[in-house]
Amino acid sequence: MNSLTRYFADVSRIRAVGRSTNQWVEVVRHHDGDLDVRIRPGLLRRYTEEEVAAEVRTALIAAIADHRRQYRKLRIDYFGSSLGVEEFTRPQPSDDQEQTR
Repeated sequence: MNSLTRYFADVSRIRAVGRSTNQWVEVVRHHDGDLDVRIRPGLLRRYTEEEVAAEVRTALIAAIADHRRQYRKLRIDYFGSSLGVEEFTRPQPSDDQEQTR
C-alpha cells in the first residue's frame, strides 16, 4: 500500500468528538459519517428549546473542529504541510441567536 492510499485510509477512519459549551451534549462523528448525539439526563427538563438547540449546536461545531484538527494533522504528517486546509473558525452567533439566549 503506497503512502497516498494509507493517507486516504487514515482520513476515512477519522472519528471526531465534540462536547457542548455546558457539557450537556456530546456528538460523535464516526468514520462512516454516522453521528451519535448523547444528551445528559435533565437537559430537556431544565432548559428551553432555544437553550437545548444551542447546546446541540455547540457540540456539533466542536465535533467539526475536532475533525478538522485531525484532518489537518494528517496532512502535516503525510505531506509536511497543511496546505489546502484552513484553520476552523467557529461561526459567530447571529443577532437572532443572541436574542434567544
